[in-house]
Amino acid sequence: MPKQIRQLFAIILTFCEPDNPLHLWNTYKAFMIEDFIHRSVPLILAEQAALCQVEKIINQCGKTLTDYNLPVVELDFNLDNLENFNQNVQQSIDEANRMRSLLNVNQLNVCNAISAALNEQPSVENQHSRLFFMDGPANSGKTFTYNYLIAETSSRGIKSATAAWTGIAPTLLTNGSTLHGLFKLPVPILDNSTCNVTLNSIHGHFLSQVSLFLLDETSMIPKHALNAIDRLLKDVCNNNFPFGGKVILLGGYFRQILPVVKRGQQAEVVEACIKYSLHWLWVQKFK
Repeated sequence: MPKQIRQLFAIILTFCEPDNPLHLWNTYKAFMIEDFIHRSVPLILAEQAALCQVEKIINQCGKTLTDYNLPVVELDFNLDNLENFNQNVQQSIDEANRMRSLLNVNQLNVCNAISAALNEQPSVENQHSRLFFMDGPANSGKTFTYNYLIAETSSRGIKSATAAWTGIAPTLLTNGSTLHGLFKLPVPILDNSTCNVTLNSIHGHFLSQVSLFLLDETSMIPKHALNAIDRLLKDVCNNNFPFGGKVILLGGYFRQILPVVKRGQQAEVVEACIKYSLHWLWVQKFK
């Protein structure tokens, strides 16, 4: 029903020209966001999601939310980010149970370590034990491990986000994106670069709600990018622990492609790797 109410609202805007669209929205928005709220989507994200869907409809008639004096959907809002919030719990439980029986010993060790970290609240004692690295070449089962962790955490109501450095790898990940898309990394990335996400933005709120970040193609990630992500998560989470206290699983194979350094010598390319980031000192490594 909420979806149909959103569609009706869009039709009223387009063809009935109400005197006060904003009043109409404020009066009935609770009914238009009910499905998102039922799936535990935070209120601010639910409203943006509803407005985003309304705008998609009125765009077909050449109209925008601004034309009706309605709140504007933030530029960094991505409706796809709500997929983790909208997962069917029973479906995730079934998927996690199916996949768990297929994990090998090494994959199980990684998953158990991640699960244990998620069960602990970030503290002074464990702040440096929430960063993990899964080492393995192509076809070694990293993607399967990521997707299992997504299903397993979703079945427990824990929100995760997955990303890879290039644009192809994320297509193999459940709700995958690029690191540039997920963290709004700048181009180029320098040692003092900051991500294009503000503290009180919709995307900043989304990132603060995520407990587990799964980042693939680690060998290609420059250390400056990892440091920028660390600063971003500290900011949006208002937490000075590494990565804002979030659990981070990195995955990759350093015998493959390393970061691209324009006209860089071999030593410069190697030094650009995240292995030369201070965070690497605390990484727990798995094969």
